[in-house]
Amino acid sequence: MNQSPNPYAGSTDGLPERSPAVGVLAASECWRLLENESVGRLAVHHHDGAPDVYPVNFRARNGALYLRSGPGGKLRSIASHPAVAFEIDGADDGHRWSVVIRGTAARMDDDAEIEDSGVLGIVPASPTPKHDFVRVTPTSISGRRFVVDSPDVQPRAATATDAPENRTAGPESTGPATKPFAIPHRAPLDSPTASTGPST
Repeated sequence: MNQSPNPYAGSTDGLPERSPAVGVLAASECWRLLENESVGRLAVHHHDGAPDVYPVNFRARNGALYLRSGPGGKLRSIASHPAVAFEIDGADDGHRWSVVIRGTAARMDDDAEIEDSGVLGIVPASPTPKHDFVRVTPTSISGRRFVVDSPDVQPRAATATDAPENRTAGPESTGPATKPFAIPHRAPLDSPTASTGPST
């Protein structure tokens, strides 16, 4: 069966042609960033089988991550599906960066480990009681950093031409680069006679 080529593949209509260099962070730099942060995102397999993400306060120490939790969906998810991912991101010196950890989560039950980990010192942002403690043991860690304050991306003050009635939409616009472009519209693959003009 012959299939029509995907008109969406490789399309960059209306998008600026920019390929900022992305730097790969060493594991030691990833850990430095983790140790200097206190809020991250824990991705789990929810106990109902769907993915879920929780913002959490955490502490990085001794090659592991530690966090507090209350009873509920997060602990049930970890008990049934211990494989997790964890992410932090931020900005410094004109760069954006992110660090991702994949690992195994487990509820902590050893008093000595709980005290040594420093997890008791975490002050959760959430007002709900969190008397359970979780350790994330990494199986992999990766990070990247890229420049965001390049000369061709400069902030500018708003002007009268930025008013909605004065904006020129579309990639042919000659106005400032911060004006929005219309989203390109293409016909569905199974409807060759459908309109290819902008949706209204």
